[in-house]
Amino acid sequence: MGFEIQKAGLWKRASAFLLDIILRGILVVGLLTLLSAVTGYDRKSDLLQAKYDAYSAEYDTNLGMSEEEYNTLPKEAQERYMAAYKALTEDREALETYHQVIKLSLLDITISIFLAYAVLEFLVPLLLKEGRTLGKKVFGLCVVHTNCVRMEPGAIFIRSMLGKCTLETMVPVLVLILLYFSAIGLAGTALLIVLVMAQLILLAATQNNQLIHDLLAQSAVADYQSQPIYATLDELNQAKARKAAESARLTPYD
Repeated sequence: MGFEIQKAGLWKRASAFLLDIILRGILVVGLLTLLSAVTGYDRKSDLLQAKYDAYSAEYDTNLGMSEEEYNTLPKEAQERYMAAYKALTEDREALETYHQVIKLSLLDITISIFLAYAVLEFLVPLLLKEGRTLGKKVFGLCVVHTNCVRMEPGAIFIRSMLGKCTLETMVPVLVLILLYFSAIGLAGTALLIVLVMAQLILLAATQNNQLIHDLLAQSAVADYQSQPIYATLDELNQAKARKAAESARLTPYD
């Protein structure tokens, strides 16, 4: 009887991870489609685009061009672009709509990702038992505490909703949105790099190839078929006591 984590192969973990991402992505897109209609994001976004198109047409330019495209323009075209941009920023309705689009983007994406994780990373593992998502079930993996004790609902919540959803997904996604709207600078990019580097270092350096969410929940991904799983800490201690007693009986006396 073993008391160690039977580590899952990295290829199986990567495959399960990819399948879970695909399933979450499908659910997030569906929820976003629904929420964008409910919260009025589509209407606000169309109104903002109409403002961009109107000022672009008035000044014979394209306010949607990238910085690289702008730099290739002749001086006269750059002046028209800047005049259109100045007129757009002085349009109170356009500015207010712009801020509303940012807020609704953050709101819709936050709710969609939260609900997707709540269903696929929290409720599903509770139903399938042993911390298994659909991806982990397909590829024969499970999640247990590092002492081989079964994950309780509180630990699964910490792992999935605090670690995976909030720290590892929501923070990077919100930073990317703010970068897209030019609402955050180099600090956002630096934060993304730090998070990625931290995950890679933890994966390589920890004994059980743990990531941030595993450290928070004191958990590890294991091979379901070979992993001994104890219902409680008391059961684990009893098993260790029996193992010690058996070893003592089998040890020859001098």
